[in-house]
Amino acid sequence: MHKTTNAMRHLDSLRIIAACAVVVLHYSDYFKDLAVGRFMIGHVWHFNLFVDLFFVVSGFVIARQYYGDVGDGAAIGRFLWRRLARIYPLHLATLAFYVAIALALSFGISHTGNPARYPLSDLPAQIFLLHAFAGERLTFNFPSWSLSAEMFCYLLFPLMVAITARRKVLVIALFALPALANTLWTVAMGTEPWADWINYGGAFRAVPAFSLGIACYLYRDRIARWPAVPGLLMSSLAAFMLLGSWLTPMAALAAIYAIAVLAIQPDCSGRETWLSMLKLDRFAPFTYSCYMLHIPVATVVITFGSRLLSFGSPEAKLVLAPLAVIILGIASVLSFRKFETPVRRYLTNLYDRRFAEPVAAPIPQREIA
Repeated sequence: MHKTTNAMRHLDSLRIIAACAVVVLHYSDYFKDLAVGRFMIGHVWHFNLFVDLFFVVSGFVIARQYYGDVGDGAAIGRFLWRRLARIYPLHLATLAFYVAIALALSFGISHTGNPARYPLSDLPAQIFLLHAFAGERLTFNFPSWSLSAEMFCYLLFPLMVAITARRKVLVIALFALPALANTLWTVAMGTEPWADWINYGGAFRAVPAFSLGIACYLYRDRIARWPAVPGLLMSSLAAFMLLGSWLTPMAALAAIYAIAVLAIQPDCSGRETWLSMLKLDRFAPFTYSCYMLHIPVATVVITFGSRLLSFGSPEAKLVLAPLAVIILGIASVLSFRKFETPVRRYLTNLYDRRFAEPVAAPIPQREIA
């Protein structure tokens, strides 16, 4: 069934699926002392590549919203402020939560088996969103490393637009050259595959994916004409989730890129698929809050909760996992509606009153981090 639409139901559906997959991965680690936890970690390690799916989707959506609107200094400033207004408040709130824990540890009010997770020396990198370049390790609310990587891509975006504005074919180089540079660095320095880069090099890991998203936007009309293969998107996604742990990190990354492009195709053509029929896109607005809050919720519910209840056996704390998921769902909705959206609107309006033209540009309806 075909229809003309500006919606992105497949990408939005993938966003919430990706966020849930990351939650499964990280929550499994809380039970690594149990057989079920070790089994999960061994079979879902590849879920970490769903972060790269976020980068591809971000590149596509940012290009869709802003490609023709970063042509001068004022427009670039407005663009960057709006992106900060979207991602920074919740980052700062979750960082403050963990800083409070760090201070409690410093004063002996609490204790932890992993004090290296709360180094106050890492705060400057966290505050200035540099921890995908120079983070000491995965610290504080560690999934926020991807925000640092995103911000790096946002800073590069106006340059990418300038490069591709007259010759859009150059966007292919914006994807291929960073990927090649990353690969050459891993070979020359003997590092881990760049698909695994996080606090050291995570920003450079994000650039090829972000560029791929921009490329898909620029070639969206051509992509829309690709022949449709019924069931290919869902079967590819299911195969990746079930069997992806058998792949190497770079092969898993290539699979994620392919899945992202397969989702972009029906959104460009306005075609329905099995994925869009599930209507998971209705939950997409809560993706960012789910991603950013799942570790703080686990800290409170699983870590603090297991200490408070003094379970007699390690298996007993498994009951806290579904409770954490339920609380995460509630917290994500409340965060989006009561905190993120009001603060974003306030900050955007504040900027527009100070710097914008007499008639300010409207806030884009679709925001993604």
